[in-house]
This record gives sequence, structure tokens and C-alpha cells, in this order.
Amino acid sequence: MKGKALAFIAALILPALSFAAEGASGGSDKALFFGLVALASGLAIGLAGLGAGIGMGNAVRGTQEGIARNPNVGGRLQTIMFIGLAFIETIALYALFVVIVFVFTGIFTGKAGF
Repeated sequence: MKGKALAFIAALILPALSFAAEGASGGSDKALFFGLVALASGLAIGLAGLGAGIGMGNAVRGTQEGIARNPNVGGRLQTIMFIGLAFIETIALYALFVVIVFVFTGIFTGKAGF
């Protein structure tokens, strides 16, 4: 499993490094920068989605185990679970908002008025 994850990460990083070497030899540094911004944005939203999915799965699993052990408190546990799921989803939506700001507003080019 570690080998596959390492190979996947290497497959993502090695092309970026080759483009970086090309940019240093006179290519467009701006294109490299925006390409890396797009790559980092995709990686950020992917990791946020992965983390939110794992967190939601753990929350639901814990709630279901609690209901299985004591069915009398099922309603209270479900209410608390739904509030927790809303907070977890909010974190994923914040990550999506940051990615949208970085990719579409032109914040790095000075077009955003900063």
C-alpha cells in the first residue's frame, strides 16, 4: 500500500519538476506558477473531501454503535451526529471557497484589486 501511494505522489510531482526545470531555462514562469496553483487547488479540495468523508464516516459509525448499545438515547445521539456532520461539511465548503477564490479571481495577478 505504501509503495502504491508513493508511486502516485511521484507521478504527481515529477511532471511538475520537469516543467520547473523547463521554466528555469527560459520558459514561461507565469504558466508554471498558474499550473502549480491549479494543481495545488485540486489537491487541496481533494484532501478536504477525503478528510470530510473520513470524519463523517467515523461520526456515523460512532453514533450507530452508541444507538446499538443503548437504543433509548437514539434520538439525542442522532441530533448530535447531524450537528457534527454539518460542522464537518462546513470545513469542506470552506476549502472549496478558498480554491474558487484562488483559481477564478485573479488574486495572484493583481486583477483582484489588492
